Amino acid sequence: MRFYKYVAGFGLALALVACGGGGGNPGTPLTGTGTGTGTGTGTNTSAPTTIVASVTDASGAIVSGISLATGFSARATVKDSNGAPVAGKTVTFEISGSSIAVLTPTTQLTNAAGIAEVAIAPASVSSIGAATLKASADVGGVVSGTTDFAVQSSSLALSAITVTSASLTSGGNTPVQVTALIGGAPAVAVPVLVSYTASCGRINGQDTTSGGVSVPTSDGIAKAVYDAVAADGSLCSGSVTLTASSAGATSQSKTLAVAAPTANAVVFVSATPAQIFVAGSGALEQALVKFKVLSSSGVALGSVPIKFSIVTNPGGVGLGVTGSTVAVNATTLANGEASVSVFSGTIPGPIKVRAELVSDASVFSESQNLTVASGPPSQRFMSFSAETFNIEGWDVDGTSTQLTVRVADRQGNAVADGTVINFTAEGGQVASSCATAQINGISQCSVTFISQNPRPVGGRASVLAYTAGTKDYVDVNGNNRYDAGVDTLIKIGDAYRDDNENGAYDTGEFVIPRLGTETCAGSGGPFPSRANTCDSVLATTVREQAVIMFSSSVPVFELTSATTGGVRFKLRSSTNTLLPVPAGTTISAKASGLTCAVDQTYGSPVVNVQPGTNPSADLATSGVVTLKTCSTGDSVAITITVPSKLATTFFVPLP
Repeated sequence: MRFYKYVAGFGLALALVACGGGGGNPGTPLTGTGTGTGTGTGTNTSAPTTIVASVTDASGAIVSGISLATGFSARATVKDSNGAPVAGKTVTFEISGSSIAVLTPTTQLTNAAGIAEVAIAPASVSSIGAATLKASADVGGVVSGTTDFAVQSSSLALSAITVTSASLTSGGNTPVQVTALIGGAPAVAVPVLVSYTASCGRINGQDTTSGGVSVPTSDGIAKAVYDAVAADGSLCSGSVTLTASSAGATSQSKTLAVAAPTANAVVFVSATPAQIFVAGSGALEQALVKFKVLSSSGVALGSVPIKFSIVTNPGGVGLGVTGSTVAVNATTLANGEASVSVFSGTIPGPIKVRAELVSDASVFSESQNLTVASGPPSQRFMSFSAETFNIEGWDVDGTSTQLTVRVADRQGNAVADGTVINFTAEGGQVASSCATAQINGISQCSVTFISQNPRPVGGRASVLAYTAGTKDYVDVNGNNRYDAGVDTLIKIGDAYRDDNENGAYDTGEFVIPRLGTETCAGSGGPFPSRANTCDSVLATTVREQAVIMFSSSVPVFELTSATTGGVRFKLRSSTNTLLPVPAGTTISAKASGLTCAVDQTYGSPVVNVQPGTNPSADLATSGVVTLKTCSTGDSVAITITVPSKLATTFFVPLP
């Protein structure tokens, strides 16, 4: 019909052109955008394109509200000015004025009937109220249509809780699920949060004592896993209630039966410390031995009775109380652990403690690596030595010597490996400490000392080695332990470094205070003790001092005697003339004369010289060159070569 109207209009236009009537301009065609007929000149105005927005249910019927039921759609119908459908146009949907509903998707193309549809649903199970749906399209310009709709309250319910197993072993688990229902059907159109709680145990690995664990639905089902293990690691037992809840729905509960845990393993945890010392040594004499009881699933069990006993006793070891060998009963704590104190006896050796279930002695464990060691280092059994005492150190930096400390307990036995020996030096540089190790069963350790600044006046550098240990005592009652008031203690004051070697502590010298105030005599090297700092306890700082001499590279030659049979002389350190030349210095001689010859040279190479404790002692090096067939007027050239290869020659005429 539209076509024929167009033809009629077109014919009329032709007639008007031919006649020039109707007031028109001959030769100018009539323009217009509308339909219909006209008999004069002018412009036709057509109706605009329209969009009608609506909300429909699953049957396609237009509705004024939506709910959580399935099948609601947001619809837009697009028609042109003639009321004909517009196909293939993009329609954009949006909800204004509220966020109580959601669209999926938000754009769609119109079909042949000019209709575009997208799904519309409440934003959540708690959504309620009214909103405006708007649909827009660009059809020669943007046009839109709106409609108001309501979101109606939904009837949400939860199904009964289902579990794979309602009877669990101790520490067991089971899957659990519940279905969210809208109008009796699973809520698949909108996610629902279900909160699970348990009277004991965990949901999806999380504790629920402070609040439920939220689980979203998938296809209307909220799935989770229940574990019969409490947040603190303890095991649940007896009746456990699971509860599922969701806003707007009646909660659902399910009771599970969880078997009581059974202890079937005892494990050794620790012995702290792993090494204690013989009783009366003044060192640590007590260790704490700890065990743990576990269930079949490896979970620690509290409130389980266990019994401790001594399996290996080197002598006098006490369990729970010093000297007692009676078994000790205990009950595990909530973390499954129980402990017992072990006290050393008077004989060193390994200890084994057993922990067993009171209910089943065949379930047990034994301690590992617990030992009663010989006593700590004894003052009487400390020895400090140097590889070389007279080093070429006054003129040369970096000349080294090895310092070694050997220590033993009061029985003369090796101390525990790892005993730390500390060092401090007046001059030069020394390593700060070393840890003992047994070499052929002997406790010892070594450090390096080198020459460098400062160089003490006189060329003698005091070095102190020290460690924690015990004083000496006379074991009057012969029980191999110190008994105050019975045994005689050999008192010794604070350890210090006697830098000036005057036998007494002077202000500024390094000291290790122990806060003793008893009157006692002092002493200097090799075992410096500060006067009037004694006490009556066995523990002390075990110490010994050594002196390293910084000998000069240039010797002083001092002739003692010269005859045709030989030359006697002394060699001194040029900067500190009381000191010998460096160890390792060589002496060589060459005779001048018709028949004069060197027979032998004595004192080469120069040996390691002990410094002694008297800083005023003359430690000059002695040398002798014997001659044969020499005469008056002959001479001998004596060359002194120090370790740094510096050579100095002295000429001695024969009288």
